Amino acid sequence: MKRTALLLLVIIILLPFLSYADDTDYFSAVGVIRIDPLEAPDFTLKSLDENDTSLSDFKGKVVFLNFWATWCGPCRAEVKDIDKLYETLKDEDFTVMAVDMQESKKSVTSFMSKYDVDFPVYLDKTGNVTSQYGVTFIPTTYIINPEGMVVGWAVGPRQWASMESINLMRSLMSEK
Repeated sequence: MKRTALLLLVIIILLPFLSYADDTDYFSAVGVIRIDPLEAPDFTLKSLDENDTSLSDFKGKVVFLNFWATWCGPCRAEVKDIDKLYETLKDEDFTVMAVDMQESKKSVTSFMSKYDVDFPVYLDKTGNVTSQYGVTFIPTTYIINPEGMVVGWAVGPRQWASMESINLMRSLMSEK
């Protein structure tokens, strides 16, 4: 009897925590590795429209920081999903910073037109930002919360337009 009561008490105490983990673990639902928040290194790159843009310009927003290249097959596989994610959330506290790795503006612009995508792209002509973030495989995506902290990362393509992904981004927006 005592043992049953003790077991029941432990279950009652732990149940809210177990339910919370199962109901809101948007990171694993999307295949994003959750990490302890780490300050995102700031950088400045030129956008396709020639504007200098810094990561810190987006403080207060969730930033989907994606490293990619036009020649990368897995990058091409996820480009439409990234665009759908961007279109869904662009009017909220969210942005995409797609960092192209060392390609010409002409080839990136042509790619964006061919694939009919509109998310923001920035050119890492020297590869310094890519190195700064330790990117060795592409696509690599970092999720940065509104406080400018990296909270998750993923290597390889994902279904970024999924409801789970949208829920992940919105959950981070609501943490402000």
